[in-house]
Amino acid sequence: MDVLTDVLNALELQEWISARRELTPPWHYNFAASHDMIFHLLSSSGGYLSVEGDPTPLRIEGGGVLLFPFGHAHSICDELTSPLTQVLHVDYSAQREYQDFPAASDASKMAVLCGAFHVEHPGAFPLLHSLPKVIHIPAEQGHTVEGFTEIVQLIAREAATPRLGAEVMLRRLTELLFIHVIRAWVEQQAASSRGWIAALRDQPISTALGLIHQSPERGWKVEELAEAVALSRAVFSARFTRLVGEPPIKYLTRWRMYRATRLLKDNVEMEKIAELLGYESAVAFHKAFKREIGMPPARYRKLG
Repeated sequence: MDVLTDVLNALELQEWISARRELTPPWHYNFAASHDMIFHLLSSSGGYLSVEGDPTPLRIEGGGVLLFPFGHAHSICDELTSPLTQVLHVDYSAQREYQDFPAASDASKMAVLCGAFHVEHPGAFPLLHSLPKVIHIPAEQGHTVEGFTEIVQLIAREAATPRLGAEVMLRRLTELLFIHVIRAWVEQQAASSRGWIAALRDQPISTALGLIHQSPERGWKVEELAEAVALSRAVFSARFTRLVGEPPIKYLTRWRMYRATRLLKDNVEMEKIAELLGYESAVAFHKAFKREIGMPPARYRKLG
């Protein structure tokens, strides 16, 4: 089981491109904090990025992609001394249409494409907890990741010259962009990284995560998982907890509960959910769900 694939599939990501702006110097945009992930595609010109809480601006050369996994407030500008142009709010919206703001003159040296990614239950995914305030994939790094540059170019081209079906095309392409950004970031992490990403790099723990994701309905015991990855129970439990951030059975339960929330929203019958997630009966599932989520499954389904 490819755990990263399973988690990325489970995110049920909703994506939206808000606007494309051609910028004529001087320019300086502040982006307010958002409940959603914010991303920018930058054309070949350079600029500066300042992120809330980080005192040192980052020089961005040659464009690239910026992703703010927690929606931190930030600003981008051509020069640090440039006056403020506008304060923008970028939040996911399924209703608002994409907007294009061409430059007033031919002196434009920069184009910025802005958008947002929405995840309904971000707290359910340790992967998201492991991400930094900002992920920057410079253009030159993108060239080294197979398919990355092509996706960026397709998005830029589709946004600059919209055609029939452009909106759905942009949504599909930006979903691919998110996967490419996360995969590129995971692959560039050092062996000394911590958290869930380190767990994916640790062969025994990665294998155990794969077993849990592949068969969440199985009544796994710590001893069984430890035996499957050739570690003692004590060593495995301590190593899993240190890397993943919670004990193996707690992780299994939380993943089951996440799966349950999706099945409830899909109107799957309680008995079937209990069977799919390894509970002896609908009553046993009801008790576990209420204990972990804080409300009965029927009420959760109703609230939607």
